[in-house]
Amino acid sequence: MAASGSIHEERRLGVLDGLRGVAVLLVLWYHVWEISWLPAPAAWLQFVPETGFVGVHLFFFLSGFVIAYPFVRAALGERTNPSWTAFAWRRFIKIVPSYVLSIAIAYAIGYAQRQPNAATVPDVVSHLLFVHTWFGDRYGTINGVLWTLAVEVEFYCAFPLVWWCFRRRPWITALAMIAVAWAWRAALARCCYATLFPNYEENLPGYLDIFAFGMIAAHVFARYGQGWRASPWRFAAPLVATAGVLSVTGLLTSLYGYRMADQWAGVWQIDRRPLLGAAFAIVALGFLASPRWWQLLLDNPPLRFLAAISYNVYLYHQMIARELLRHHVPEFVGDPHYDPGWRIRYTEIAFAATVAQATLVTYVFERPLLRLEPPQLGRRKTDAVSVARRE
Repeated sequence: MAASGSIHEERRLGVLDGLRGVAVLLVLWYHVWEISWLPAPAAWLQFVPETGFVGVHLFFFLSGFVIAYPFVRAALGERTNPSWTAFAWRRFIKIVPSYVLSIAIAYAIGYAQRQPNAATVPDVVSHLLFVHTWFGDRYGTINGVLWTLAVEVEFYCAFPLVWWCFRRRPWITALAMIAVAWAWRAALARCCYATLFPNYEENLPGYLDIFAFGMIAAHVFARYGQGWRASPWRFAAPLVATAGVLSVTGLLTSLYGYRMADQWAGVWQIDRRPLLGAAFAIVALGFLASPRWWQLLLDNPPLRFLAAISYNVYLYHQMIARELLRHHVPEFVGDPHYDPGWRIRYTEIAFAATVAQATLVTYVFERPLLRLEPPQLGRRKTDAVSVARRE
């Protein structure tokens, strides 16, 4: 999905990398802001850091799109059917080793042991099985951001069944996923608002609508995207993308307006989470159908770089931010939140340390692993080479 920065080169999905870079910036800003209290550069932008957790929703949307896209193209006869073995291997080698490494580092520096309700064996077992979000005492242990990995992996495991339905009836399947997600959130709010709702609405059933919008956007683009890009209508696509951006902005400002209410983020999303998914789809399709000069707003080197390291930015950013505060980096006395200079220095250091750590882990650990082939495919290749040599 990576693309060069040339305005003369065609890269159909490069803008999705840009959206991934935007998503990780939102999440990073949100968690650093929680500690630093550094206000946005302008008061009218304050809604961005305080609602930055919505970057996670954008990650889920992109996962739905990227996972479904090759399968949709195969169903349309544009490429061969993807191998389920290769699908499973790719998801495993991308997610699990870096995830396990981050858990090991959290324990090595004592971070995991300091989390509320920490209990080593239950924490490690539930996290390695990606079921920790289903147990209240395990939900935020080891590293609080890891809840999203449980949602992602559970969706990957369910995807073969989801795809079986989606291939036959894409729109009906997407609508069913949206309905299930809404019913899950609404039922939890009615029965368990003060107990189960805060955590359980964040489990996979509550995000099926976001994944559904990613999948339906992939379906629409695979079926109609080439025609749009070859027609004069492509010059109107930037207006569609702009409308999508304005829709996301309006939804986030609405969410920000709820911030004084009890469980404001979850309550606002009971009925409105599908609107976020729809707005993401409009943004993605608008940019994907646009001329190259407009795509460069997202498909550019800085955002592609952030996309490349985004997984490890996500895994480590909160851990790094909290450890900096615990070790008084930068130095402070008393409560630093009322020191404007400290706020700025802390934010700069947290961003720089996170990017440095993520870059190191991505290119020294993650990228070499991603070059590995699935074991069975590796054996077939070796066998084929041996036969060719004998012949």
